Amino acid sequence: MKKIIFTCLSIVCLFSCSSNDAEEQLNVINIQLDLSQVDEYSNAYDYTDFRVAVYDSKEDYFNEVNMVFSGNVDASGKISISEDLEDKSYYVDIYTEDKVLSNWEVMDIDASNIIKFSPTNTNESYSTVYMTDNRKFVGNWSFLFYKNFNNDNDETTDKVFLSINKEYTATSYETYKGVAYQLHFKLLGNGYLELAAIEPSPDNYPVSQSSTQDLVVQIEQDGLLYFTNYSGNEAVYVRN
Repeated sequence: MKKIIFTCLSIVCLFSCSSNDAEEQLNVINIQLDLSQVDEYSNAYDYTDFRVAVYDSKEDYFNEVNMVFSGNVDASGKISISEDLEDKSYYVDIYTEDKVLSNWEVMDIDASNIIKFSPTNTNESYSTVYMTDNRKFVGNWSFLFYKNFNNDNDETTDKVFLSINKEYTATSYETYKGVAYQLHFKLLGNGYLELAAIEPSPDNYPVSQSSTQDLVVQIEQDGLLYFTNYSGNEAVYVRN
């Protein structure tokens, strides 16, 4: 088993001076990794299991395209970014290779101080970054079976798959009486979701819109995802 004491991750950024061919400035942005929320993983990873990806925009961050920089954290917990980064904020993804632990969290990204940083102040601490295992929810999940049924709702739809997205949304693809439906959800954090819309129309969907059933997703030790969905049934999914 791997074992490491997680302390501090420093992202080292090299910025070229803009005049008179001056020497490069060394800007060190210290990021403190806090694994207190995922203590059960403390023996599972080394520093080198972590990757850092830097994006110029929120859209690129969500879609994981057009990376300004990507690389592995070294054995000492540091990484050197030598690209000519501008003096502004960037979207930074810190995650393990298997995308179980990361700094991805369900929140307003523009209000978050754990995804964006501004490389402007030399040797000034940026922030504590809380690592979570929420990233493991992101992806496509194929329906397996219903585990529990809501006795107040006799009719069920045929589930196809559930997509949980990095931009804090989820979509359930399902059919009922030959009609394909998409149920769109907003992620609320802590495994909770909020129904945002039913397409093409909720009129013939076999559940009243007035349902107040909590929507919850959770991954059990068997690796399967359990979704207490809008109809009050518990559906079980496996990752694609």
